[in-house]
Amino acid sequence: MDRSPGKCVFKCFVFISIISCLPLFSPPSIYAADVTLAWSSNSEPDLAGYFIYYKTGASGAPYNGTGTVEGNSPIQVPVAKLDDPAYPEYTIHGLSDTETTYFVLTAYDTDDNESGYSNEVSYTPSSGATLISLSVSGNNSLNENSSTGYTATACFSDGSTQTVTNSTDWSENSPYVSISSSGILTASEVSDDEAVTIQAIYTFGEVTKSATKAITILDVPPSNLPPSTPIIVYPETGQDDIDVPLEITTEPFSDPNDDSHRQSRWQISDRNDFSSFVVDVTSNTYLTTFSVPHMVLKSNHKYYVRIRFYDTYSVASDWSPSIEFTTSSFFEDLNPNGVPGVPDNFEVDDSVDFNMDGIPDNHQPETIKCVRSSDNSMYIGIEKISDSISEIEAVEMIDPETIPDTANRPDDLIFGMILYRLRMKQPGDAAVLKIYFSGEIFESDTFYKYDTINGWYDYSEHTTFNDDGQSVTLKLVDGGFGDSDGLVNGIIVDPAGIAAYTGSSYTVDGSNSGGSSGCFIATAAFGSKFEKNVRLLRRFRDLYLMPFKIGRAFVKTYYRYSPPVAEIIAEHDILRAMVRWSLIPLIGLSWILLHMGPAPALILLVLISFPWFFCFRKEQVKFAGTTQF
Repeated sequence: MDRSPGKCVFKCFVFISIISCLPLFSPPSIYAADVTLAWSSNSEPDLAGYFIYYKTGASGAPYNGTGTVEGNSPIQVPVAKLDDPAYPEYTIHGLSDTETTYFVLTAYDTDDNESGYSNEVSYTPSSGATLISLSVSGNNSLNENSSTGYTATACFSDGSTQTVTNSTDWSENSPYVSISSSGILTASEVSDDEAVTIQAIYTFGEVTKSATKAITILDVPPSNLPPSTPIIVYPETGQDDIDVPLEITTEPFSDPNDDSHRQSRWQISDRNDFSSFVVDVTSNTYLTTFSVPHMVLKSNHKYYVRIRFYDTYSVASDWSPSIEFTTSSFFEDLNPNGVPGVPDNFEVDDSVDFNMDGIPDNHQPETIKCVRSSDNSMYIGIEKISDSISEIEAVEMIDPETIPDTANRPDDLIFGMILYRLRMKQPGDAAVLKIYFSGEIFESDTFYKYDTINGWYDYSEHTTFNDDGQSVTLKLVDGGFGDSDGLVNGIIVDPAGIAAYTGSSYTVDGSNSGGSSGCFIATAAFGSKFEKNVRLLRRFRDLYLMPFKIGRAFVKTYYRYSPPVAEIIAEHDILRAMVRWSLIPLIGLSWILLHMGPAPALILLVLISFPWFFCFRKEQVKFAGTTQF
């Protein structure tokens, strides 16, 4: 069987999901499960069937599972064996009752060409958990004379969730709609917009839960016309030296029926026939402008972009004329003796050995790649952990202040932002990697991610802070969580950073949220807000000043008056040296507070203060004695 991309005839990857998990008792002492998988069908005329791969243990390839009733992995499912090839489903029996089982899917044609893996899904035994809630998800509106699917999700007492759509009793409250046992809602013709409610009822054990969802059936005018064809105004066709990050802009939305603008679909490809994509996003937020995610576009590379609009009834416009553009040479990696994928002026030297294997990280770029900040104040390394990663293609660091989107941005990204691009061995694979930092990280810190589609968000669910205090381990999935391009294309793009714990939700007027150190004088003295001593002072501020009213008042006053003082200090080397020496006691106190807590710091202050107090008292007594006659 040939799964090589060059011989693969399938143009898209199916999306697979678990739609039901039913307990099976046979005999009473043995527990197994029936899991029904559902996926989007392939449309090729020579489609012959699908292969279901599965395994237990860890996520990711190889999928070499054994022991189900249907046989060892992969399980072959010819199209002829499917009840409804347009909505393919398949049930697997006899899964493990103690381990998580992972599934992926491929499609094959009549010539035995096989596609790449789909996205991965998993089934975890409930371990006696009880049902605590049920939810229904899907579109909030539906055009008349059309259908759409809804999903029922059960939540259990152990924190697990399970898609139970096909095990749910569905109902509706309107003669204008009908809903099937698999959650497919079909609307008939309406004379005006109609509000309907669907209900799902699910029973697990002796517990029954229900959930409802309100839906609007839209009356589509019989003469409804599609929106006018979009016109891209930036970039212009044939334009070179396009800076990134790139923001694509169109002319305003126009519709002959004066319908509102519901969605836009943005596509970017490095092929003029759009046979593959680097971006394919449908958004109800980015309507006439679209910010391309970081690291998606390569340096000095030719791309093509097009867009289509959707009106309030989801009627699509024609695609805009394709615009060709070339990115600027923003990523210079010309040094033949350097590390491929790392900008020449940000390479580290041979003293850096993050993984402590005795070999400089620069000498093993196939495993780990490192980058330093522009001011040389810190280093960050990316190491492959899972075999599913073929290559770390590129690594770069940026200042968070260069990202204009401040919504939900953390108050203090202590190491700035790191960008990297991974190439996977198989599209849809999961990736595990380790990120090293040259400075200390704390368990109270949070790992944040950013992309222009989803904005800033906490990535703690898929992040492990390691015991060494200087690294985190991440899990990402191509086209899934952690991949900012959102495509199952064998490429994972991931801008991320460590957010220092601020101790409170308070902000101070005059501070620059999202990565600005605020330590103006210390930054001027040490030359960088990412310098290790400045990072220490920033943590002291966040944990021991910001949570308290008097501390916030001090910080507010400092932010107001320190910037002009810092500018003077930065211009004079002697003043910078003097300030560095004067900050040593505060730096020492901050270190003790952060690593040992308030009590040892207080004891140290008492010990340091006692000799000064004793000398002061001695001088006071001496002075009093000389004044008596």
